[in-house]
Amino acid sequence: MPSEVTEEFIIIIAVVLIGLVLFGFVTSYFIPHEIFSLAQQQASSISSSTTVSVGPLIFNSGSASTVIEAYNPAISGNITLIVFPEPSYLQQDVGLVTPQSPPQFSVYLSNEKLAKSFTISIPIYDVNGRIIYDSQITAYTVPFNTPVTITVNGVGGSNYILIVWVLYNSNGYWFRIGYTFRGVPST
Repeated sequence: MPSEVTEEFIIIIAVVLIGLVLFGFVTSYFIPHEIFSLAQQQASSISSSTTVSVGPLIFNSGSASTVIEAYNPAISGNITLIVFPEPSYLQQDVGLVTPQSPPQFSVYLSNEKLAKSFTISIPIYDVNGRIIYDSQITAYTVPFNTPVTITVNGVGGSNYILIVWVLYNSNGYWFRIGYTFRGVPST
């Protein structure tokens, strides 16, 4: 009789342990995957209703500036901007180009005050869920639907374009919800 009780006790412990292992697997894999999927859907929805407008590009001895606005009448929160210069021959691949070195740029609000900057240290995804940038980078937070002035250093003249990424943080994940570029119009 005692050996039967011991065997049943061992079976119960084994079943409980297997249940705990399965529960741990589900919570460590499926729940984060579901959270990412929901964040991606939200970013994609915001992306499809957001337009990015960029003003003319003005050069001034090694720097360039322009005005940008991310417009989405349904959203009143903040977006994040990353701006970097690239040679103008990359214009046709602007959606694939990523910063090769940390960009040196500043963003000024409409009241001429410097916007809040911070460092992104986690991957940046496109709205399809692919990682497009995986290094540390400085970014600026600005409100939706408000024009801001961007100044970028290290621009070598009119043979450069400025690439602008508009990022949105959804559930702790960074998504590029829009991008555009501005260069000197060809004459």
